Amino acid sequence: MKKILLVIILLVGCSKPTLYDTYVNDLKKANESVFPFDVNFYIDEVNEERLIYQVIIDNPQIEASEVLALVIHDGKTEDIFPSVGIVDDKVNLKEEKGIILIGYVQKEEEIKFKVLVETNNNQYIYEYKY
Repeated sequence: MKKILLVIILLVGCSKPTLYDTYVNDLKKANESVFPFDVNFYIDEVNEERLIYQVIIDNPQIEASEVLALVIHDGKTEDIFPSVGIVDDKVNLKEEKGIILIGYVQKEEEIKFKVLVETNNNQYIYEYKY
């Protein structure tokens, strides 16, 4: 029984981070760059303690056929960060109207958001403070 428990602990403790985890961790360390897209933030109160945010990315000024996007923030939440193209299919912004990423965060005095858009092996980062 002890051997089985030890094997389970080792397997759980040694698991590799997922691609999603890698993108989140890399984006936390990244700095803002030129952002060749239009980006709009819409933030509304859900209740006294929670906000809903929507990030709309569209109007690419570059070739944007295989797009991956991720939004992170430094606020408190129990939800995952919204993304497209990491755990699902990448999108083509020339064919789509845009990307809408939606998430929830606890209401705080200031929240810093970062948006990552990756296309054609180039990464673009946008920062927004609420």
